[in-house]
Amino acid sequence: MAGVIMTPLRLALARSIRRRLALAPFLLLLAMLPGCSERKEAPQEQRPSPVAKNGPTLQPVRQLPPVAVRERVPSQGDCAPRYKVGGMGSCINNQPCRGFGVKGANGSPVCTCYGRDGGCREGQRCDARRLACVPEIDPLSGRSD
Repeated sequence: MAGVIMTPLRLALARSIRRRLALAPFLLLLAMLPGCSERKEAPQEQRPSPVAKNGPTLQPVRQLPPVAVRERVPSQGDCAPRYKVGGMGSCINNQPCRGFGVKGANGSPVCTCYGRDGGCREGQRCDARRLACVPEIDPLSGRSD
């Protein structure tokens, strides 16, 4: 019996809520209108200019010496160093190389890292993104930890 009595009550309550929700955006719009009409135009001297008063400050571009392009040679052997953050160097002339191998002036393989013959020092690795030796603990390819 209680369920039959509640149904019309619920229906009336639902209709009342729907009507009020339908009026809410209209009332909100009416409340905002008086605030818009009171806005005053800013004087010309107070308006921001779309043009900058001073130019950008440019830093000089760091010039790198040109590096001769040398033919790469594959790593041979199992002496390549493994880096702490993943990846590994190469094995050139049966020596660990923190970089990669290229053909030297006489045609024999040489360890290098983008122009730094001998490769990187201990605790560093050759980074293909920066084209230089970086600390071994730096994330690979510029990714964060």
